[in-house]
Amino acid sequence: MSYQNNNEIRSSPCPKCYVCGTLGESLYVNLKDRLFGAAGNWNLKKCPNRECGLVWLDPMPLKEDIIKAYENYFTHNEAAKTSYSREYLMVKEGFLAYRYGYRRGSVSNWKKLFGLLVYFHPRLRADFDASVMFVHAEPKGRLLDVGCGSGSLLQTFANIGWQTVGIDFDPVAVERARSKGLQVRCGSLEGQEFPANYFDVIIMSHIIEHVYDPLEQLRECYRILKPGKYMVLVTPNINALSHRRFKEACRLLEPPRHLHIFSPQALRCLSEKAGFQRLKLITTIHKAHNIYLSSRIIQRSEHNVFSSTRKCNLHRWARFMQLIEWMILRLKPDVGTEITLIGYK
Repeated sequence: MSYQNNNEIRSSPCPKCYVCGTLGESLYVNLKDRLFGAAGNWNLKKCPNRECGLVWLDPMPLKEDIIKAYENYFTHNEAAKTSYSREYLMVKEGFLAYRYGYRRGSVSNWKKLFGLLVYFHPRLRADFDASVMFVHAEPKGRLLDVGCGSGSLLQTFANIGWQTVGIDFDPVAVERARSKGLQVRCGSLEGQEFPANYFDVIIMSHIIEHVYDPLEQLRECYRILKPGKYMVLVTPNINALSHRRFKEACRLLEPPRHLHIFSPQALRCLSEKAGFQRLKLITTIHKAHNIYLSSRIIQRSEHNVFSSTRKCNLHRWARFMQLIEWMILRLKPDVGTEITLIGYK
């Protein structure tokens, strides 16, 4: 008599590209989860259509079982808070006031001047831009965080004046977010039945790659946004230099949680199908240091990225590679680690 292992993640075939319907070509086979230890061996397909380039899991985990891939996920554990110097916080405050208008009236001109210097520091600028998801200040504006996890980013926006709501499908992460006093719902975006034309900004940081039906989710975002307002979406870039360098060992692949990994072309196409016609799309070096660092550890065949000892020289190498990526972006703007898409209704 056969039985299902409780840790087994069942799957079903997914031979065609979600975005354009083209039959996929094999990219990698028998990949394991080297990050959080989910069961199974996983294969990736790539769309051969040059106007698309989507990468996806084939076979793909069943919806009923995908929660098993998140049992040890980072949103179940509170990371230790990073301690920043007073100078770092001062420069960040000045930059966010000058660039995005946060607390502009209460931030001194000399802090704003120091914030301007961030334009000459690529890594800091990428980090500061990402800390507010490229979102400009809007007093008492309504902001929705789709895939908010344990609520760290949502809390940031609540602290700087936004009326915030979060959604996540992971009940453990939702409870952690609620314990911080945040308004967070559990389930899918479509299941919340928000009114049309309701939110000023919707953010999705590293969530679209986890979604079975990303077009449906984007259409729902379009429906509930106010006219003239915008969505900001950040996701890993399959065209990134780190993927070209590390191939199947690249951290951004993350099987089996990353169901679809987008190229800039595929993400633009999908967003236009959802109704977003005014689009700004860039790739950035944000998180490049971590991707290079983790990918090198995976490549060296260590059992688990988060259990390995990260040596100082490896950190320095990863920072150097992040700088190299920034320089190459001047010539090839689509090879950054992350895609950031801003879509207006």
